[in-house]
Amino acid sequence: MLNRTIINVFFMSIFLFMSFISNAGTIVEESFKRLRENPPVCQERFDFIVVGDTQPGEPHEFSEYFFRMIEEWNILNPPFMVSLGDLILGGAIEGLDSQWKEFEQIIARLQVPFFPTPGNHDISNKESEEIYKLRIGPVCYAFSYGNARFIFLNTEEPGQVDTFSDIQIEWLKKELSKLKEKHLFIFFHKPYFVDPNHRGWSAIEPLLQSFPSVFVFAGHEHLYMNLGRRGNIHYVISGGGGGPIRTAPEEGGFHHYLWVQVNGDTVSWSVMKPGNVEPMDVVSKEKVDLRNMWKTSIQIPPVEWDWCSPIQMELPIQIKNPSNEPATVKILWDVPPLWNLSSNNNEFQLTGTQTASPFIKVTRNTTSPKLYPVPKAKILVNQNQSSLSFDLPSPIYPSITIPYIKQKPSIDGDLIEWEHIPEYPLLYPIRFDPEQNTQDLQASWKCTWNEEGIYMAVQVFDNEFYQPFAGDIVWCADNLELFLGEWEWSLTLTSKGPEVFLYVGPGREEETVNDIVNLAVIRKDPYTYYEVHFPPSEITPFQLQSGNKTTFSLIANDLDITGEKPIRHWLEFMPDTGSGRDDFPRAVLILKPAG
Repeated sequence: MLNRTIINVFFMSIFLFMSFISNAGTIVEESFKRLRENPPVCQERFDFIVVGDTQPGEPHEFSEYFFRMIEEWNILNPPFMVSLGDLILGGAIEGLDSQWKEFEQIIARLQVPFFPTPGNHDISNKESEEIYKLRIGPVCYAFSYGNARFIFLNTEEPGQVDTFSDIQIEWLKKELSKLKEKHLFIFFHKPYFVDPNHRGWSAIEPLLQSFPSVFVFAGHEHLYMNLGRRGNIHYVISGGGGGPIRTAPEEGGFHHYLWVQVNGDTVSWSVMKPGNVEPMDVVSKEKVDLRNMWKTSIQIPPVEWDWCSPIQMELPIQIKNPSNEPATVKILWDVPPLWNLSSNNNEFQLTGTQTASPFIKVTRNTTSPKLYPVPKAKILVNQNQSSLSFDLPSPIYPSITIPYIKQKPSIDGDLIEWEHIPEYPLLYPIRFDPEQNTQDLQASWKCTWNEEGIYMAVQVFDNEFYQPFAGDIVWCADNLELFLGEWEWSLTLTSKGPEVFLYVGPGREEETVNDIVNLAVIRKDPYTYYEVHFPPSEITPFQLQSGNKTTFSLIANDLDITGEKPIRHWLEFMPDTGSGRDDFPRAVLILKPAG
C-alpha cells in the first residue's frame, strides 16, 4: 500500500482533457513537491484541513478570520489542506493579476501543502480559467494519501450551466475504475448535491454508490452544514473561510474550517471556529430542517402596500406545531417608531400538530414612502427540553403600478422622454457617516413597459464618479445592481463603455456579460443617467401582460476615492438588498393596462 501511495502522489492523475500541462511553480505543483517529501508515517491514521470561500468581501480586504486560520493551520501542521474554491474576489481579466499576486503573497505564509478546487470567483470564462491553471494549477486532479483517494472536480467549466461536462464525467469514471483505497474524498465548489435530483449531481451520484466510504465536500454557500448520509455517501458544505456571512449562526452562518481525522475505517471531523472547536454536528441538516420546519409553520400572510397610502390593517397569524410533540411558542414583538401594533395573544401551549390563529392589528402614523423598518416578531420555541428562536418580519411590501408606453423610448441616456413617468427615490442609505456629508449620493428611478419589454431610467446625483472595474466586481465601485423577478443584473459605465453584467438568470450561465439588454449610461457632472431596456427574453418567466406582477429592488453603489481613505457606500430601494442574502424584501411592480 505504501508503494501505491508514493507512486500515486508522485505521478498524480491530472485532468489532461483541459489541455493543461502542469508547470513547476504553480501552487498545486509546489504543494505536491512538499507532499512527496513527507509521505505518510501511518497509512491508516492521518488528518487534513478543509476550508471554503476565503475570498475577500471587498477588493484587497481579506478577512482577519482567514489570517487567523492560516496561523492555526501552521500550528496544527496537517500533511496537507484542501480549499473548496473562491480564493479571490474575481472580476474582469485586467484586474486579476493584482488579486492573484495578493493571494499568492498571503498563501505563502502557509507552511502546509495547499490543494484547491476552483470557485466561481476564480474562473468565470476561458481567459480566467487559463490564468488559474498557469498560476494555481489544474482545475481537476486526483491523488492518494494513506488509505484514501482524493479527487478534485470543477463546477466552473466555461459554457456549462450548473452541471459537469460529459468529458469531466468520463474522466471521473476512469479515476473511479482504478480506485483501491478504503476511503474516497471528493471536493468541488458548488454544492449541487443538496438536491438529489439536481442535474449537476444526478449524473455523478450513481457512480459513487458502489464504494463503501465516500465523503463529498463543497463550498459556495457561506455556511457550515453536515447533510449526513444518503446511502454510502456523506455530504458536507463548508464555506466559512473568510467570505461574507449572510446566514444565522444557528443555520451554519459562522467563519470556520474543518479538521478531518482518518483513523482506519473511521472518518470524523471537528468544526473549527478560529479559537474554538465544535463537534461535527454543531450544524446538521436535521437541526436546520427542524428550524426551517418551525419557520414555515408560523406564517403571516403577505400584504401589498400601495405606495404612500395609509396603513391600517388586521393580519391573521397561523401557528402550527409541525410535529407530534407538544411545544410552547412565545411571540415577542419589536415595534419601531411610527407604528402601532396590538395582539390578542402572544403565548401558546400547543399539543402535537395543533394550530393556533391569533391576529395582530397594525397601523402606521405616516404616509411617508419610507416603509421600513416594519414590526418584527421574535419567535421562541421550547420543545423536548430544547429551544430555538428566529425572527419573523411582517411581510408588508410596497406595490407600484408602472405605466404602459406605446412607443419604445430611445435608449441613449437622455431622459427627456421620461418627464411624465412617476419617479421613486432610493430611501435606504448604507455605510453613510451621519457626521459627514450624506448628500453626495442621491438616486431615483422610473419604469414603464410595453409588449417589447420593461424600460427603466435611473438618475444618480454623485459628486464623484469612479469605476475602474469590469465584470462581476463592478459593484465595488460606482454602478447599479438591479433585481427584477428571478434576474439579477449589474449596470455599469466602464472605461470601455456601458456594460450589462448578468449575475443570475433562469437557465443562464451565471456571472457573464450580457449583450441582449440595451443600456446607455451618460455622465454629466454631478449626475449619472442610466437608461435600460429589458426585452421579454431577459425577464422570463415573467409575462408582459397588463395586471401581471414581478418583484424588484435596486442598489446605487458609490466609491469615493478622494480624501484620506476610499469610502464605499450605497443606496437601496428596499432594505438589505445589498446584504448578499436572498431573503431581503422586494417591492412589487404591477403592469398597468394600456390606455
